[in-house]
Amino acid sequence: MTERTALGEKILNHWREHCPQMVLDLEKQNRLEQAVLEAQSQTGDLLYELVSVKKMDYQAAWELAMEEWAFAASESSSSKNPSPPSQSQTSSRKSRRRRGGTSA
Repeated sequence: MTERTALGEKILNHWREHCPQMVLDLEKQNRLEQAVLEAQSQTGDLLYELVSVKKMDYQAAWELAMEEWAFAASESSSSKNPSPPSQSQTSSRKSRRRRGGTSA
């Protein structure tokens, strides 16, 4: 089993602050640690993909990766079975960001 890293701690702290109901639900289902580990793994995989494969600047990649688990937590905080981001959630958020305007 994978251990929680500093990234996992950051994810859990964010979830506890911004999505306490989701954390409570996951704890009741005894799935909190699993969800954190999955989000941690997916974030690491995404960072690798963006930086190593797509040659994106690390800071920009980090900001995108953080949005993935932050948005996933916000979106699933009202659901019955919260879970880390899925590929379909990731794709829909990326397309929404592309359509949005930029501020001056």
